Amino acid sequence: MSQYQLGIDIGGTFTDLVLYDKSGGSYKTEKILTTPKNLADGVLEGMQNLVGDFKTIDYFVHGTTAGLNAFLERKGSDVALIVTKGFRDVYEIGRANRPDMYSIKYRKPEPLVKRRNIFEVEERVLADGSVETAIDEAQLNEVLDRIVQKGFNSVSVSLLHAYKNPDHEIAIREVIKNRAPQLSVSLSHEIAREWREYERTSTTVINGYVAPIVENYLSSLEERTESAGLVGDLYIMQSNGGVMTSRVAKQMPIQTLLSGPVGGAVGSITLGNLTQYKNLICVDMGGTSFDVSLVIDGEPDVTSETSLEGFPILTPMVNIHTIGAGGGSIAWIEGGGLRVGPKSAGSDPGPACYGKGGTQATVTDANLVLGRLIEDGFLGGNMILDKDAAFKAVKEIADRLGLGVLETAEGICDIANAKMADAIRTLTVSKGIDPRDFALVAFGGAGPMHAVLIADLLGIQKILVPSVAGTFSAWGMLQTDIRHDAVRTFVSALQDEDMTKIDALYQEMEEETKTILSQQRVKKENMSLQRSIDLRYMGQEYTVNVPFQSDNGRVMDLFHQMHGKIYGHSNQEGAVEAVNIRITGYGKLEKNDVEESNNTPKTATDVIPKTNKQVIWNGTEINTPVLMSEHLQYGHRFYGPAIIEDPSTTTVVPYGYRVEVDRLGNLEITKEER
Repeated sequence: MSQYQLGIDIGGTFTDLVLYDKSGGSYKTEKILTTPKNLADGVLEGMQNLVGDFKTIDYFVHGTTAGLNAFLERKGSDVALIVTKGFRDVYEIGRANRPDMYSIKYRKPEPLVKRRNIFEVEERVLADGSVETAIDEAQLNEVLDRIVQKGFNSVSVSLLHAYKNPDHEIAIREVIKNRAPQLSVSLSHEIAREWREYERTSTTVINGYVAPIVENYLSSLEERTESAGLVGDLYIMQSNGGVMTSRVAKQMPIQTLLSGPVGGAVGSITLGNLTQYKNLICVDMGGTSFDVSLVIDGEPDVTSETSLEGFPILTPMVNIHTIGAGGGSIAWIEGGGLRVGPKSAGSDPGPACYGKGGTQATVTDANLVLGRLIEDGFLGGNMILDKDAAFKAVKEIADRLGLGVLETAEGICDIANAKMADAIRTLTVSKGIDPRDFALVAFGGAGPMHAVLIADLLGIQKILVPSVAGTFSAWGMLQTDIRHDAVRTFVSALQDEDMTKIDALYQEMEEETKTILSQQRVKKENMSLQRSIDLRYMGQEYTVNVPFQSDNGRVMDLFHQMHGKIYGHSNQEGAVEAVNIRITGYGKLEKNDVEESNNTPKTATDVIPKTNKQVIWNGTEINTPVLMSEHLQYGHRFYGPAIIEDPSTTTVVPYGYRVEVDRLGNLEITKEER
């Protein structure tokens, strides 16, 4: 009998699992070291630790870093690119803008496809979608001969104006599948059906670059879980905040790039709805990275275009800013100064205190030296930390700097905190958003350890630590629905006569979206569709996405309002131009309800520390209570300094902050000196 829902998030250091028991309404969590040589090994190990019989799992959602890691480490597939004759250099030329204008060290990112691996095909579709030159099949076959001979395992196809008329791209795929079915094929009109040749080509190339890796990983995971007894679909978290079946994910692997970090953003939306906090800064600090996202007015900050490692990507993604700052970030010296990250010790060998052969000092080692981590309490006592090894690693850095060990350990943490605060400023202050108007949600294995200290640097008064903070991204994956995004380019001055054409395009897109949702076993009654449109003032480059209204005047009023809100000004008399129309389709999935405590609130005097220990705070050793999360109940209130132990994370509360336990078991931490 099916009774469990399972969410899994693979990080660079740990793999997190959350299991929901529908019969008992309870959660179980598991955190194990990631297995970098074969990610599926860690997934299967964690599943077996939680569930004896895989047949009892009726919903399994998974965030994978397979594609993102391949992209970031430049370990993707050998990909060939097919373009329209005469446009071979579009991808390499890119844009002439210089994002980091004043950096004398700026270099454009090296293309994922060498020019010699870009092949031209005789064909031409005009901007209105009409065919000027049909495909030269003989020449196409010659191109395929060269691609096969060179041993490529992935092909990206990006033809001129394919967003308007994709027939030639579809025809090329048919030829490839007939002649070389082993090749993975990515078509630009399926990956990013909108104008701008370079951006569309870049997106399609990235999809082709990671496709075989993601396909192989998901196929292997499907096979292994199925042989172990798992029945039903394997769902994959998307970068846009929804989920899709693994079959669809293998066709659109680019949508999995941020599938791990996005789980936390989705979970934060649910948390915000439950706690009445609508504006949230979500920070996920694991062993390798620090991810920041925003929830504004209860909605995720989703962008239709983003950039990763300097490459533009035209696909909806939750706007996440990531830096290399985690518990495993390595401390090092450059030019006589202390640096932290972005290089990480990962899970193997990991920080020195893991006792697996690591010798370099990390943020985790520094926290252990300062007394903020408990040696025998890590991972619920399943992993004993070696404080002597941590002390030795930090001392090696301290001796080179001519500083004390404790002073150096605090310096490592302070530098990491400053870097993370700057990452938050990138998504807030640099965009005119005041972080003091937000609450900070902290999760991940190391997030609650640093969250209050980061908030202090930004002037944020309220910090929320979820009851499942250590595995929050995996929990968040259980709170989402199936999602599919579709887009069509429609460039025209927004006139009344265009509304009929736009409506016809919307209906076409809606039918395609319903088909894709149906393929993922979503019933019609569980489908919902949202229309939106990208608008701009005539002559502008950048667009604003607004909800579509059938009333032309209402659409423009919304645009003026949103333009003023985003950019600080609007032009009520300015001509408005449509650029893209969009459909977001949702397939509602069964979700569990989060239960609130019905118990009578406890009082502060009920809080009993597990122990007290000496912890370093601003260079001073203070006797600090250590509390167990399992002993904290609704209504408990206490003040810092305090250390709160949980099987999957540790919360550090300095002096000057009050902690309260809410009805859901979350920690609400408020700046308030006693």
